[in-house]
Amino acid sequence: MWASARFSSDAAMTMPERWRRALALIFGLLVAWPLAVAAALSEQDLNDIRQVENYLAKLSTLQAKFVQIGPHGELAEGDLYLRRPGRLRFEYAPPAPQLVVADGTWLVLYDRELRHFDRLPLFETPLSVLLAEKIDLMEKVEVVRVERAPGQLQITMVDRKRPREGSLSLVFETPSLALRQWHVRDAQGAVTTISLSDTQLGVALRPELFVFREPGKFPSE
Repeated sequence: MWASARFSSDAAMTMPERWRRALALIFGLLVAWPLAVAAALSEQDLNDIRQVENYLAKLSTLQAKFVQIGPHGELAEGDLYLRRPGRLRFEYAPPAPQLVVADGTWLVLYDRELRHFDRLPLFETPLSVLLAEKIDLMEKVEVVRVERAPGQLQITMVDRKRPREGSLSLVFETPSLALRQWHVRDAQGAVTTISLSDTQLGVALRPELFVFREPGKFPSE
């Protein structure tokens, strides 16, 4: 589901290496990570997972600022817009050229500098964990670890069908269970973190935020 997705636009094209690396940092796509070792989940783990599922299921819209820190200190930031089910937009602030839009069916990835876009089925990406109409963390993914620290809960998961292709750690604030961070770890152990701030829930979001229109061309299908 995570690392096997195929990218396509109106014509077949090879994804630029810069964009490929950016995707790996954002979503953990297209990289092979070490197999996360699954620990037996306790009753408390299962209860925490159910509480997170309930929180996410009640989430209708979200708007937040995000900061992305790469494994070598690379910094990017911007605005995140989310509307469940299926809609999302990562609006990167300059000088970062990336734009990411999910329209309910496709995840569109656009590089403003290269004027290049690719798209893949939304629900073949890790974003399906957050954007699915029915939130079930145990259906398509396997939770391999639940960790607790003062004020936070971290859930690490892998693709159930392809556990060697990726892992994703979601960090929630406790006791509110608000989503605050996620971490991506690559095969060399390098970690990229995306943190959310100024989060607003239940806000009205313009429908056009979730429609990709390539500048000078026609809207995506």
